[in-house]
Amino acid sequence: MRITDEAKQLLQNVFDTKGVEGIRLTTTAGCCGPQIALTIDAPQEFDRVQTINGIKVAFDPAVTGTEELTLDREENQNGVGLVLIGGSNCC
Repeated sequence: MRITDEAKQLLQNVFDTKGVEGIRLTTTAGCCGPQIALTIDAPQEFDRVQTINGIKVAFDPAVTGTEELTLDREENQNGVGLVLIGGSNCC
């Protein structure tokens, strides 16, 4: 997984505001099978934790296939947010 500098800056602003220090990747049910979901959350007991571009990232044990993922900042008519690029988007 890769985190762009733009996403890092946005995350650090959120962390400072909310008093948290990391993100967590989990899986949710999707139309094509499990989909990766991102939350601002503390690691759980069996998570694998890595620091990527200065950001603490916890991976739920069920999460696989993150090698090609990029977390980036996205700005559109709805505002500014984060987007995971490279995951399955078959729907």
